[in-house]
Amino acid sequence: MRLSVSRAPYALLTTALCLFPARASAQQEQRVYVLVADSIPMSVPAASAAVAGALSRQGWTVLADHAVGSDQARCGYGAHVLVAQQPAHAIALLALGAQAAFAVPVRIGVFEDEHGVHVGMVNPLSVERTIVAESGLEATGRSMVEEVSGIVATATRGHRINRFYGQSRNRGLIGKTMGVMAGGPFTKQVETLTTAAGSTPADVRRVTDEIWQRLQQPPRGKWQLRGVYRLDLAEKAIVILGVSGVTMESKAFDIVGAGGDDARSGFKCPGLAYAAAFPVEVVIRGDGGQVKVEAINAMYRMKMYFEDAGQMKFARNMLMPGSIADELKAIVLGRTP
Repeated sequence: MRLSVSRAPYALLTTALCLFPARASAQQEQRVYVLVADSIPMSVPAASAAVAGALSRQGWTVLADHAVGSDQARCGYGAHVLVAQQPAHAIALLALGAQAAFAVPVRIGVFEDEHGVHVGMVNPLSVERTIVAESGLEATGRSMVEEVSGIVATATRGHRINRFYGQSRNRGLIGKTMGVMAGGPFTKQVETLTTAAGSTPADVRRVTDEIWQRLQQPPRGKWQLRGVYRLDLAEKAIVILGVSGVTMESKAFDIVGAGGDDARSGFKCPGLAYAAAFPVEVVIRGDGGQVKVEAINAMYRMKMYFEDAGQMKFARNMLMPGSIADELKAIVLGRTP
């Protein structure tokens, strides 16, 4: 579906939905992102602050309002990512297994392009289908999209819409690109960066404090990684850290470009629509007498959020995910990136 505010493609899509409602809806609502509002009469920072305040008033925990890296010199546009969590949503997900921690943070992107300021979010129907369960979470995912859409439109005085974009998949399981690049069940894509003795909430907090302290230092590596947010879920002996870097972000946005949306191919910085792909999650949790520090395989995570960039772009940039993973692991282990 187009992100352009032109109403002609939208009218054609509406007609298609009338003719093939079930099929079209199923294909669209599982895309990786959903645009929840456009035509916002605010700057990106003002809109982001307004949404953050509105989420907090509705009982959400806002973890970060993060200005992502962008090529301001080339396009003059920017983007923010709001990271938030809805407590009831987090409890329900974690009841389905520890791997669900990677789906707990809700990421909302506020971005600008030639057609104004927009707000999109990572689509819970897509990410939860990949991370948690192939089916069974659709109703709660739709409810979350509707809730966020309403909050955003009211807070920003924008035009409320639910327009899906990003990679379209027939199922949550992500296959291998060209038969070789990262794919398979999500549980096989969670990598243990390091372990430590102990598994109590206090042990998890101790290990986290050491890593978090390093992530608060001025970034020194190629990808400029640093800590963006910290979510302590003490009752579950789980901590989620959000890690990102302006160099990593701007490079990823440049690579994905307009993704699969040809209508945006002429934009100067179309990749900012993918801002909500970041930060990257690091999960620290107690498990069987150990504290495990885990992250998603870097190539697999790139495919989760940027797969519609196309196979050739992945092939040309296939060294990037490994380089990011190495830098992240070095920080976790206390080494110089």
